Amino acid sequence: MNKKNWLVFILIFIGFVLFLGVLYLRLLSVRSDAAKTINELVLKPVKTITIVPTEGWIYKEVLGRVEGGQTVNIRANVGGWVKSVFFKRGQEVRKNETILELYDERTEVRLLEARYNLESAKASLQETQRKYDRNKLLFEKGIIAKDEVDSNFNKLESDKAKVKALEASYNRTKWDYDNLEIKSPIRGELVEVDPDIGQEVLNGEIVAKVVNLKTKRVIAGVDVKIARLIKDGMEVEMYVNNNGKDEFAVGKVIGVSQNFDDISGTYEVEYKIKDSSVNWWPGEILTIKIPVKKLTNVVKVPRTSVLSDSNEIFVFVVKDGTTVKVPVDVSWANDKSGFIAVESFPKDSQIIIEGNTGLTSGQQVNVVN
Repeated sequence: MNKKNWLVFILIFIGFVLFLGVLYLRLLSVRSDAAKTINELVLKPVKTITIVPTEGWIYKEVLGRVEGGQTVNIRANVGGWVKSVFFKRGQEVRKNETILELYDERTEVRLLEARYNLESAKASLQETQRKYDRNKLLFEKGIIAKDEVDSNFNKLESDKAKVKALEASYNRTKWDYDNLEIKSPIRGELVEVDPDIGQEVLNGEIVAKVVNLKTKRVIAGVDVKIARLIKDGMEVEMYVNNNGKDEFAVGKVIGVSQNFDDISGTYEVEYKIKDSSVNWWPGEILTIKIPVKKLTNVVKVPRTSVLSDSNEIFVFVVKDGTTVKVPVDVSWANDKSGFIAVESFPKDSQIIIEGNTGLTSGQQVNVVN
C-alpha cells in the first residue's frame, strides 16, 4: 500500500474513533437523564407541615350533669285519687298554676258537714246575742233579775267559743279540699309528672318536679389536683353528643366545694351555662374541658405524625430533601393532636405528617404538599 493510501486509511480510522466517542458520550448523557428520572419516580412521596411557633392548652375532660337553676319536688299535701292532669312533661307552667287535681269524697263530705255546722253555730250565736241584748235592757229597767242576764252572758260566750272552734275546723277541712288542686310553687318547666288519672296519691308523696330553666347549671366532680386549678369566673367549653353531633356551650365557674365527697373522693364544681338558649335538659350528662396547663413556643402536630418503637417516640422531618429522625416529647391535647416544643426540631425543617411509615433516617423523599 502506497503512502497516500495509508494516509487516507488513518484519516478514516480517526474519524471512526471520533464518531464512536460522540456516540458514547451521547449514551452516557441519555443514561444519566433516565437514571435521574427513575430516581425521582421512586422517591417516596410525603406530606409535611411548616414549623410555626404557637401557644396551646392541655385540657382535662370530666363528666358533668345538667341541673336547673332551681328544682322543686312537688308533694301532695293531702291524699286522694287523680281526677285530672293538666300538663305533660316538658311543658312550661306558671307560678300557682294547677298541674293536677285530686278528688276524695271523704274530704268533700267533711267540708260540707263543717260548713253546715258552722252556719248553724253562727245562727245560734245570733239568737243568743239577741236574747242577751234584750234581757240586758230589761234588767236595766228592773224587770228581770241579774242572774238571768248573767246566764245569758255565759251562754253567749259559750256560743262564741263554739263558732270559733267550728271556724277552725271548717278552715282545716277547706285547706284539705283546696289542696286537692296541686299547684306549681314556681314558674318553670315540668320535667316529671308521676301519677296518671285514676291513680291514688298518698299524703306527702312526690307527684311532679318543676325546674326553673331560666338559668342552667352543671355539676361536676374533680380530683384535688384539678380543683386547685379552678378559679371562680373561669370559663370552660362543654359539649353534649346528640344523635352523633356535638353541641357546644360555654360554662362559667360559680364555685368549688371545699370538702370532698366521701363516696367518690372528688370535689364538686358548679358551672353556670352562659347561653340561656341552650336546650339541655336537667339530668343530661355532658363533657367539660378544663384547661390545666398552658404551653408556649410549641408546634401542634397530628397524631399521624408521631411514631414509636421499643426505645422512643419520634417524628420524621425533612431537611434539604432528606429525612431526619427526631426523638420528641409530646403533650397530647386530645386523641387527634398534640404539642411538641419547637426547639426539638432542626432549623429550616418540615414535619412529615403523611407517608412517614417505613421511612429511615437519611432517606431522600419527594414532598408533595
